[in-house]
Amino acid sequence: MAPGGDSEFELIRRMTRSVACFSDQLLTGIGDDCAVVAGGAEADLLLTADLLVEGVHFDRKWFSLRQIGSKAVRVNVSDIAAMGGVPDFALVTLAIPPDVSAASLEELYAGIREAAETFRVTIAGGDLSRSPDVLVLDVMVLGTTERGRAVLRSGARVGDRIFVSGTLGAAALGLLAARTQQRGPDAESAMARQCRPEPGIGLGRALSQGRLATAMIDLSDGLSSDLAHICEASGVGAKIRLQDLPVSDSCRRLAAAMAAEPFDFVLHGGEDYALLFTAGPDAVAVFGSRRFPFTVTEIGEILSPDAGIVLEYPDGRCEALRPSGYDHFR
Repeated sequence: MAPGGDSEFELIRRMTRSVACFSDQLLTGIGDDCAVVAGGAEADLLLTADLLVEGVHFDRKWFSLRQIGSKAVRVNVSDIAAMGGVPDFALVTLAIPPDVSAASLEELYAGIREAAETFRVTIAGGDLSRSPDVLVLDVMVLGTTERGRAVLRSGARVGDRIFVSGTLGAAALGLLAARTQQRGPDAESAMARQCRPEPGIGLGRALSQGRLATAMIDLSDGLSSDLAHICEASGVGAKIRLQDLPVSDSCRRLAAAMAAEPFDFVLHGGEDYALLFTAGPDAVAVFGSRRFPFTVTEIGEILSPDAGIVLEYPDGRCEALRPSGYDHFR
């Protein structure tokens, strides 16, 4: 647990509530997927950082160093996607324990380079240190978006529809499959989603440039928690329809093979790095048209804040949807 028994996000609020700002160029600070900084007449800068710690975020028993390095870049690029931006530069800081050899370090950096090249991110610097026991990767990415077009968490409005990209639950199921040494095509597919997330840069750009999304976040902590972040930032409530949540047949089979409930992973599992966003009713027609080349699924709607956040079952019954996704200190 965090000091005083606080959750991760309570601890962040406690630490940052008196942070001073010394620049009038900071447009959006702590509390979104990226910081947004005025970068000139035509562009805003997007800054994000993610820390991956062995034993907390990954385990070398289950994934290769190349996979770990690639994921460290990809999760940062996903933050840029969630703001509707384009990633440009990265700083990579590594703390290396004694049992990682020079050859193994090259494998780790090969994964970092592979992801950087895939998303055309220039590695511009970083730092290297010794670690006494565990491997630590800290990646910062700098991106850009058109001036005033960054999609924040705080723009959702009552009556907006809630959408998600792709399918959900595979990454968390993949982690369980790795831990329990499941085998077969469904397990391999889910483990690939766990260690090789695909940031939604193209979709994020389309939503930003077309002014289609009113609020957006990437699903890193889990649908229940990340939806709560949007609702808190926007001052709204929400309803999610269980029957509309997109789950692949492969995930259903894998969950059944492990005697697991797939919707636990869909709602609370995290690390899908899909985009969760809200949009006005007029956007629904755009998402279903041929000129919109991305597949998104409508899963609910934004309600007034007094309604809270609820999950609707197929029989019409509703219950409160508690934020139960990943929390470092839970």
